[in-house]
Formats: sequence, C-alpha cells, structure tokens
Amino acid sequence: MRGALLAMIAIGCGQPTTSTQTTPAPQAAAAPDAAPAEPVPLDEDLPRLADRAVQLYAEWARAFSEAGTDCTLATSRMNEIAERYADVIVANQRIMRAGHQKIVAMREAMKKHEAENDAAAKAIMEGPTMSKCASDPAFSKAVDRLAGEG
Repeated sequence: MRGALLAMIAIGCGQPTTSTQTTPAPQAAAAPDAAPAEPVPLDEDLPRLADRAVQLYAEWARAFSEAGTDCTLATSRMNEIAERYADVIVANQRIMRAGHQKIVAMREAMKKHEAENDAAAKAIMEGPTMSKCASDPAFSKAVDRLAGEG
C-alpha cells in the first residue's frame, strides 16, 4: 500500500532527472464550421494533470487533517476523493506505464507545485491518520484506490 502511494506521489514530488524533451508542434486552428476537437486525454495534457493532481493531494491532506484518527471517516473521504479524481488516477496509471521519459515530463510539469505537493505528501504520510489507520483493511483499500492500485 505505502509503496504504491509513494510511487504516485513521487511522480509529482522530488527532483526531476535531466531529460531532453521535445515541444509538440503547434496545432492548426480549426475552421469555424469544423466539429469540435476531441478533448486531449489528461495524461497527454500534463499541465492540466499537474493542476488536478495538486488539487487531489491537497484534498487528501485536508481529509486526513479533518479525520484525525477516525479511520472510518478517513476511508469515506478517500473514497469520495477517488470518485472526484478518477481521471487523475487513470492518467497517473498511464504515465507510470508509459515509462521513464513520460514520468520525467510529468515531474517537470509538477515542478511549479513542488512546495505545496511536498507539504501535502508529508501531511498524508506522516500524520496521525496514516499511522493509526494503516492496518485497517478498508482504509488500506481506499489508499490503494487513490494510489491507482485498487
């Protein structure tokens, strides 16, 4: 459970490795009568994914702060967050499967959020909720779900 959570948070936190990243070519403007373009998948829109991931981590930390050592409340709140951020969970899974270059690109997109993400990760991992509830099966399942393992 904790390994998957740490891996997910690691995408958004920590020091990115050096990588040569290509900038996508600009897209041509659509004709006024053209059908609306398909939305870009979240795992292909890294700035948007980074913004959503920061929101997820902040809500997760806030949920733990509010739940304290109430494992049932913390579990319920994590499941609500997983529902609201299902798109982020799926996108993170895709990035993890895509390999090193995509992970590096995501870390770069998360760089501007490093301070707030580090604070949220610390609150999640080191707070009383994780310490008290880690052995609770329903809690562990909810953590795994948010980490993309469940």
